[in-house]
Amino acid sequence: MSRFDEEKAFLRRLAGRAIEMAEEAGFPPGALLGVRRLVIELRVPTDPADENVLAHEAERLARQLDDAVREALAGLGAATGGRMFCLRCSTDECPHARPRTSREVFAGYGPTGTPRFVDFTQLLLDCQDPRVEALFDESRRALVSLLLSGDDLTDGLLPAYRDERRGYRLHAQLAAGWFRARDPRGDPRPVALSFLVTSLASRRGARRYSLDVVGIGPGGEPPDRLLDLLAGDAHLRELRWARGVLERIEKAANRGGREIDRRIEGLLDGLGRRLERRHRARGRRTNHAEERHVSGQRPTRMALADLGRAGPDDLLYDTRRRTWVVLGERGRVHVFNAEGRLVTSVRYPPHVIARRRRSGLWRPLTPAEISGLRSRWPVQGDSPDGGPDAESAVGTDTREP
Repeated sequence: MSRFDEEKAFLRRLAGRAIEMAEEAGFPPGALLGVRRLVIELRVPTDPADENVLAHEAERLARQLDDAVREALAGLGAATGGRMFCLRCSTDECPHARPRTSREVFAGYGPTGTPRFVDFTQLLLDCQDPRVEALFDESRRALVSLLLSGDDLTDGLLPAYRDERRGYRLHAQLAAGWFRARDPRGDPRPVALSFLVTSLASRRGARRYSLDVVGIGPGGEPPDRLLDLLAGDAHLRELRWARGVLERIEKAANRGGREIDRRIEGLLDGLGRRLERRHRARGRRTNHAEERHVSGQRPTRMALADLGRAGPDDLLYDTRRRTWVVLGERGRVHVFNAEGRLVTSVRYPPHVIARRRRSGLWRPLTPAEISGLRSRWPVQGDSPDGGPDAESAVGTDTREP
């Protein structure tokens, strides 16, 4: 063990606890990605045998972490969990705050401050964007992004709803589609997402900037992990890049920097180009690999091998998504739907798997369920997929789901 391994493990446990606190506060597990770091004061007792001092400092550390998480979440922005902040109701919990379908994006505020959502194709048509044709071509599976300024999105607001004393500002938005997410049956559906840069004035006068993701899942249900829709298309790296740039813009803005809105629009324009480039790169797969990746009609050789090796403790049921989960080696996780079709294969770190077990989100399968799962796919003999493409079907997801 290296010199810093124990310290890293300690920080990893603190980060996991911070994620749990965010979840308990009603925020999605990815919410703290917009913060990057929490600042707390750590007091280390010099006598490890003094239980009273250890207990006192541990309790103090827990209170500090809780306060830091609450302060960070308060500064992340008004929109959480895929919802838009409603100026009329001053909340994101009202019926106006979410789109009606997975194809809808935020298209601006109405006169009285209610969010307006439209189909992404309609927004492109309204903006006379010729790229709308690409969204109707299923063979291309194109991803198109559209940048709108804060002025574009708030132009129709009545003066009473432009009160800056509210502390909330919408700077710009990037609307993008189609991403691909699976419905409850495991079939891929088009999803459009809105990426909004908003800010809130803190008590000390500084502004906290956040990059909010607004949208819902393909079945109409609000996804508890909007970042899943990006991770499935390997776009998470671009979102992390954008949040890192926004952190630097925030520092510049609070130091009196100029042209902040122009820099924010440049950031979102760059995010759009990165998302489109990543999507095009993914589209260069062979036709066979792409068909297997999207349809999920046949499991990869790796999924079959892990299913064959899996013991009872490695076969689980996802109570929220109603899917079967097979745990493989090195963090591999294969998800099958009720019909036995492979939905996806990803990698999760050990603490994510442990937390899902502990929370009851993943429960053990009954003997009858295990028999039913194994009967749907052969685990020996003919392998449906092989070669290098089998490994490529397993993505990497190091976030807490």
